[in-house]
Amino acid sequence: MKNFRPHSKENKKVKYTQFLGLCKSCGICIEKCPTKCLKNSDDKYGYYGLPGVDIDIDKCIACGLCERSCPEQAIIIEKKETGKPVKTDKNR
Repeated sequence: MKNFRPHSKENKKVKYTQFLGLCKSCGICIEKCPTKCLKNSDDKYGYYGLPGVDIDIDKCIACGLCERSCPEQAIIIEKKETGKPVKTDKNR
């Protein structure tokens, strides 16, 4: 059940939340990230027991591409200035 709890990392500009219980380890978020701040995890596992995703939060620019590209909606990006999720087609 712990995989269904949100796992978050944050700094002063962004909060990254991932739901490992939804992550199917497809790698689309890693591929789409313009700053290459996402990578396969060494110690977190997704839905199928494959590596989840780790983030280098200091490289993240809160663009929301990982959130928009995730087919399982396993990622939420929030800009800290507004405290609201990044506007995407999914959450209008």
